[in-house]
Amino acid sequence: MPEKLDLKESVKKAITLLVQKQISRTIILSSYKINTVLKTNYGINVRVDKVGRILSQVAKRNNLPRLPTNIPKYKLDLDKTSRLEFADDNPMDLLSLESPG
Repeated sequence: MPEKLDLKESVKKAITLLVQKQISRTIILSSYKINTVLKTNYGINVRVDKVGRILSQVAKRNNLPRLPTNIPKYKLDLDKTSRLEFADDNPMDLLSLESPG
């Protein structure tokens, strides 16, 4: 039986992948997008609402602006945000993740 999945670490991995593969300086984060990245790239299947709760905590902790949509979406501007703080006090350095371009 697999070990218990650390959902926060999985969300970090998904955000890392999104930052690495980004084209523009702004990334729109949503629970559906992160869930799709987890399913497609890591084979992790979790409920979208659980991903949404973690994303909401990350957005609040980092003062990411919420977009005016029915589904919560947050704007991650790489020009204004160089690192993301998570509840585990282990920040993610976004500048080191960017793909050269």
